[in-house]
Amino acid sequence: MDSTKSMQWPTAEMIASVCSPAPGYRYEVLRQETVSELITALGAWQTGWSVGAASVYLREDYYKADVFLEGGPQKDVFVMLIRQGDELAGMLSQERIVDALSLYASLAVLAPAHRGGKSLEFQGDYLEEIAKLMGLEYVYALATLKHRGSQRYFESHGYKLVGFVPGYDREEVSPGVVKRVVEAAYAKCLVEGEAILSPDISNMTSTVRRLYEVIYATAPATRAV
Repeated sequence: MDSTKSMQWPTAEMIASVCSPAPGYRYEVLRQETVSELITALGAWQTGWSVGAASVYLREDYYKADVFLEGGPQKDVFVMLIRQGDELAGMLSQERIVDALSLYASLAVLAPAHRGGKSLEFQGDYLEEIAKLMGLEYVYALATLKHRGSQRYFESHGYKLVGFVPGYDREEVSPGVVKRVVEAAYAKCLVEGEAILSPDISNMTSTVRRLYEVIYATAPATRAV
């Protein structure tokens, strides 16, 4: 059985029904006709994206190969636009990891004019709601350390800071100068209790155990008998 058949990306209306956008804004699933508009906007909003994971969103071939476009075949990457009237105010990209029943929050970008304050606050956690609509059980993301916005979002919606990924991605920090960067890793598990297997501390090095006990202080590991 093809498990992807039960994991169809939701419509903009379905998402809005469980996680309303801020007043005056609306969701729109990316279409073939709006790909060029998004690429142009991202290039203007983020002028340093010549390298790194996010740079794929400036390439039209990425959308053809990997991104679900409304009315087209299901693919693993889903891009939702945010509009205020006809104006493109932001975009949100997610990736499904089918066999792990997981959702990776790969990118969120707002137009400069719509950043800051609470004008674009969602009425809930859109990532969790998308995951639930698709039957997924786990949501994770990497948050930039260049500003606190995404960190605050994840922490205010119950995500756990599980560590840092040093050197995972690349950024052009000044013209022609590219460096690897540190990002914060956040996660939210949508199942609880007996659905989660506690690891055996006897399988951990002392370093791993110390960090595990700091991060999961309320969910201690078990010890083999």
